Amino acid sequence: MTPGASHLYAHLPFCASRCGYCAFVVEVGALDRRDAYAAALRAELAAESGRLGPLETVYLGGGTPTLMRPHRLRGLLEDLAPRLAPGAEVSIEANPETVDGDQLRELRALGITRVSLGAQSFQPHLLAALDRAATPAQVRRAVACAQDAGFASVSVDLLFGVPGQTPQDLEADLAAVTGLGVDHVSWYELEIKPGTALERMGAEPPDEDRAADAYERVVEGLEAAGFRWYETANFARPGHECRHSLAYWSAADYLGIGVGAVSTAGGVRWRNAAGVDRYIAALDAGEAPRRETETLDADTRRRERWMLGLRVDRDLDIGWAGAPDHPEALERLEAGGLVRRSGSRIALTRRGRFIQNAVLQELMEYAS
Repeated sequence: MTPGASHLYAHLPFCASRCGYCAFVVEVGALDRRDAYAAALRAELAAESGRLGPLETVYLGGGTPTLMRPHRLRGLLEDLAPRLAPGAEVSIEANPETVDGDQLRELRALGITRVSLGAQSFQPHLLAALDRAATPAQVRRAVACAQDAGFASVSVDLLFGVPGQTPQDLEADLAAVTGLGVDHVSWYELEIKPGTALERMGAEPPDEDRAADAYERVVEGLEAAGFRWYETANFARPGHECRHSLAYWSAADYLGIGVGAVSTAGGVRWRNAAGVDRYIAALDAGEAPRRETETLDADTRRRERWMLGLRVDRDLDIGWAGAPDHPEALERLEAGGLVRRSGSRIALTRRGRFIQNAVLQELMEYAS
């Protein structure tokens, strides 16, 4: 890997329970391993420090990172502080029921600049369907506490396409989130993934037309409230875009530490294996955690640049991304009002953004 990655992801996998839609690398319970895990995370950071340049962004994700509590995160954040570039963005994910005003103020004092709160919905029956623990009142309280703590950005995550969700539920969620005064909203379509509780229960996503209608209403409602639709599922008030995520969508090099964490740099991608105990044992022994490594060939990197670059609301430079697999499709897509071109630059039109995957399938060859 070429030294100098400017972006770091740290995975904090502990959760009190697994949500019905969750297919992430999480560790339910095992809270007695948090101290040992924090030490192992710092050891991996030290071992990989030669791969890092000044850090423009850091993202603490999970899991439920706030279950670590500030005193367990202090050492990691102190290790990172000398590596931060001026004005660095440092984000943490939080479940609303796991934080209070004191904890959020302490996290802010430790150098966290941005907090992302997982709401998923403000409708109790949908929260029950998703196996979410936080109540709507807890979400509102957590947002207010985060704002009072002085974070530079406060974000809320939501889902559409939840089994049982009606248009009225969606309108209620729009009204709730736009009334909070947050800086950023991530609003994803629910995916029912293999192995999740929802999949085992036989839950089915809404049909494509209903999902498309819901997506368009989310975009319309958030834009009307002053948010910029800057990425497929992300909306920000001016200056509050998630810079860490923008680095991913720009195909920038990044380092990931912790169980299940992915790193991509210098044309190589590797993923740490799952399993907290194995991870801790390896770092305790002075060894690298068990990993899977993949060398990315030129075609893979080119196709990823197209897939990532068309997610955001800015032009993609073909000189940077490389030619599409089917350049002849560009004229057809432009005539159909789905893309616009200016010299070597291309962007999806508003209509094209709503059917991004279909546009990509016209342009690129992706493995099924």
